Order: sequence, then structure tokens, then C-alpha cells
Amino acid sequence: MIGILLLALGAALGAAVRAYIVSLKIFERFSLPYGTFTVNVVGAFLMGLSMPLIIQGSLLYFMVIFGFLGGLTTYSAFTLDQLRLFEAKAFRKLIKYTFMMMFFCLVALALGLLVGVSV
Repeated sequence: MIGILLLALGAALGAAVRAYIVSLKIFERFSLPYGTFTVNVVGAFLMGLSMPLIIQGSLLYFMVIFGFLGGLTTYSAFTLDQLRLFEAKAFRKLIKYTFMMMFFCLVALALGLLVGVSV
């Protein structure tokens, strides 16, 4: 039971941090949804960093990996952003955004793993 509560607490904190970052005024001046991009890339890095440092299966692991980082990152917002670009017939932006997200999230995850393993 305590594990579920810790997971929920982590998810709530992650979602709150995501909402704060995405709502920052700096992202309003761009034509691509860089708020979602930012939380996903940062979340991928933190995932890579956390995995080698936290014992898999521990309460902290579930709280951080599935809770906080699950609440912070968001595939559903990413796909909604894609749909909005598609509806606006902004096909070049859609392709650019999709490939940027996939590429930079993979790079951030790998970088986080490298840092996490070396600590």
C-alpha cells in the first residue's frame, strides 16, 4: 500500500513540474511545442541517470521512475501536439517536431545512462 502512495506522490509531483514548465512564457514565442519537448528530453535524461543509481524494484525506483518521471514526461501531450500540427497542415513542422523528439530523447537517455553509470 505504501508503494502505491509513493508512486502516486511521485506522479503528482512530476505532473506539477511538467505543468509549470510547459506553461512558461518563454515557450509561447515558438511555433513548435517546445514545452512538451523540454519535459520529455529532460525526463529521458533523468531516466537514464536514475536507472543505474536506484535499485530496481525498490520503493524509490517506483516512486522516481514510474511516478515522478512518468508524471513529468508525456507521450499523450506529444501526440496531441502532433495532431494539432497535422490539423494545421503544418506537415514540415510535424515531421521536424517528431524526429527532433525521438532523436533528442534517445540522446538524452543515453547521456543520462553514461553519466549515471560513471557516478
